[in-house]
Amino acid sequence: MGWVPLVLAMGLVWRRRWWRFLLGGLNRPLIFLALFAWNFGSSHQYLLFLVPGLVAMAAVSASYGDLVNWFTLRRTYFRVLDEYLLAPISTNSLLWGHVVAGGLKGLVVATLVYTVAWLAVREFHFSLLFWVQLAIVCLLFASLAVAVAMVANGDRQVLVFSNLVVFPMTFFCGTFFPVEHLPGALATLSWFLPLTAATYNLRLLAVEASCRWSWLGQSLAWCLAFYLLAYLLLVWRRQE
Repeated sequence: MGWVPLVLAMGLVWRRRWWRFLLGGLNRPLIFLALFAWNFGSSHQYLLFLVPGLVAMAAVSASYGDLVNWFTLRRTYFRVLDEYLLAPISTNSLLWGHVVAGGLKGLVVATLVYTVAWLAVREFHFSLLFWVQLAIVCLLFASLAVAVAMVANGDRQVLVFSNLVVFPMTFFCGTFFPVEHLPGALATLSWFLPLTAATYNLRLLAVEASCRWSWLGQSLAWCLAFYLLAYLLLVWRRQE
């Protein structure tokens, strides 16, 4: 349970600046929701398609963006990570504490986006498996954030990776339009990205209250893979 103090410490930091974090996390999804609602107000089916994608986008942005910047600065500039690595705390507790804290932030923001959308379109379902799938997405990208922060030499490299990999992923994984509408090879490639199956399963759970277990399993496999990668990179840094 060595990870619990880390989660509580990050929670205290978040408590002091929660309004900035929420504004930053809610800004883009709610703007997209408002724009599409105004322009496609008569296309009710498209809003049913869009909202789960925006929820996934909010989860990715909030879980990944804040944590990767926080971790990178404290590793390369403030050197706080060196103190963590020297402390009598296991690598798994150190990693799990940061991943849980980052994932919880993403879950809060994504839940608020989903609640606002539900107030506008009251046909979405609230089921336990929906929150399980959403939590997996949050933990997945929080783990990716730590992995990226372990190898980035500064915020510029983080920005390059985010712009080239993470940001396009939020558009080409079935958030705004079906993956099937992408040209041949790109459509096939999209299904190998970690967000596509999760987005489609969130949509299925939100609209039809049913779950495709293969998509859930694929998301969980990506989450475990990124967590293992982050763990191995932390071990490598600890042994340096």
